[in-house]
Amino acid sequence: MDHRIVTYPAIFKPLENDVYVIHFPDIKGGITEGEGLREAMKMAADTLASRLYNKADLPKCSKASEIELPDDGSFVAPVSADLTEASHDRMNYEI
Repeated sequence: MDHRIVTYPAIFKPLENDVYVIHFPDIKGGITEGEGLREAMKMAADTLASRLYNKADLPKCSKASEIELPDDGSFVAPVSADLTEASHDRMNYEI
């Protein structure tokens, strides 16, 4: 089975208590949060998959080096998601 895997840059903004808010500048509604970097990355991948798994035309992907960051400790990291697996997990699911 071929897998449709995508990677998009995400902005991770650290908050108090090791919480991160994650935003995908290229994905409409692509925002989530997680406690600790491991959970934040997992939540980001799930959000990316949820937003794109049923899209035939994917949004243009920005270059991480061109994303402007606020001076609040935010950083950019690539996030990948398997859209094929997501489509199996979300049969008849719409956002």
